[in-house]
Amino acid sequence: MARIRTIKPEFWEDEKIGSLPMPCRLFFIGLWNFADDQGVFRATPILLKSKIFPYDENLRVSELSKWLDALEKARMIIPIIHEGESYYIIRTFHSHQILDKRYMKFIIPQDIVSHTLNTTCAHGEHIVNTTQEEEEEKEDKESNPNGLPKKDELSLTNAEKVDYVALMDCFNQMFNGKLPSISSMTDKRKKAVKMRAAEHGKQSIMAVFKNTLQSQFLLGHNDNNWRCDFDWIFRPTNYVKILEGNYNGTRLSKNQRDSQQRKFDSITAISTTVREAAAKKRAELEAEGIINKIP
Repeated sequence: MARIRTIKPEFWEDEKIGSLPMPCRLFFIGLWNFADDQGVFRATPILLKSKIFPYDENLRVSELSKWLDALEKARMIIPIIHEGESYYIIRTFHSHQILDKRYMKFIIPQDIVSHTLNTTCAHGEHIVNTTQEEEEEKEDKESNPNGLPKKDELSLTNAEKVDYVALMDCFNQMFNGKLPSISSMTDKRKKAVKMRAAEHGKQSIMAVFKNTLQSQFLLGHNDNNWRCDFDWIFRPTNYVKILEGNYNGTRLSKNQRDSQQRKFDSITAISTTVREAAAKKRAELEAEGIINKIP
């Protein structure tokens, strides 16, 4: 029986998800609807096709098999055999779904599913989280006696604690009139900043800001007049690219590149014409005996 499931916004930003083919991502979402409340579903591609893609006659069952293999390789699903039948468990299912207690009929007993997840996941791997942000969210709910999130203690040393208010003021001052300012440090922003500081050191934040300030492209000098913003900067992939200087220097817009190409073509054409005229004149002078032939 199909069930209503939830898609979190973080799903679309998950780099593991983004590495999968687009149809495979839709297939993965479809699996949620037809999995039981433990995230278990039958490993039968032809059955899954009939449920998730009933109107796609040209879709081959072999393609779904490839998607299942890709999801298994990415550790989105875990294979399990029960009473001679093959099934999969959606590894992070309970991290994302609010379960309706009306559906308590499970395909496989709970203790077997739990044992399979605990024994197949690598040591220290969180079986209920897909993204690093979700892992952080879970850990932030646990506080020490002083009320400070444990993630603060684990990720950052005391010297690396981030003053979020000062960071916001610094960003707004550095990019005043250049990028959209921010008026508050939301929980999501704090998490992103904290994670980048834990990964690259707190000093990397200022380096990223300086590199952003030097990038005409990131400041809006491009074909679409697009500008980055605070949230874009602190996304994992973007942050690393800025830190490594990928956006430094001049990134020419398409119009600028076309203009430079036209100039290059014009100079090349003129040079070619001059060389051809010189060669023709030399041949005429040689024919008249005015100059000796040049080997």
